[in-house]
Amino acid sequence: MSREEAVATAWRLHTSLAEWTGRIDAKASFALTIESALLAGVGAASSTGNGFGGLSGWWPRAELWCGVALLSLAALAAVLAVLPREGPPGGQRPGPDDFLFYGDLRRWTPQDLAERLGQADPLTALSAQIVTTSAIMWAKHRRVRQSLLLAVAGTGLLGLAVVTG
Repeated sequence: MSREEAVATAWRLHTSLAEWTGRIDAKASFALTIESALLAGVGAASSTGNGFGGLSGWWPRAELWCGVALLSLAALAAVLAVLPREGPPGGQRPGPDDFLFYGDLRRWTPQDLAERLGQADPLTALSAQIVTTSAIMWAKHRRVRQSLLLAVAGTGLLGLAVVTG
């Protein structure tokens, strides 16, 4: 593969990662919406003598509170999935190949960036950005998965609370 083909492939990977990030964020937003609605529904159903407000016995109440705790953790995981990630801590000056991420670009002076772009090998910067973005996306993916699994478990416990209560 020629150098130009490698750079073109790296740009395609970079573009795909950006698209996948948007999809993961959309899934996390969907999960947070559902989980918030479920928590609001539990709150509304707990304020009446029927539904969750009419539970008797410690076991159904324990199921209710464990279900609420799991749904709350699910919502937290969804929020953590979409939480923006900044560049290096402490506002460090970007390295010589940190010119792809807008968080790094903002730290460059126009003159330094123009000079570096004239000298830079884009494949090095693209490869570093692809690896960094992939690690961030994997963490997002895991958090969305955790969110959905916790929501299912929490909803199951809420269902058990209704059945046993």
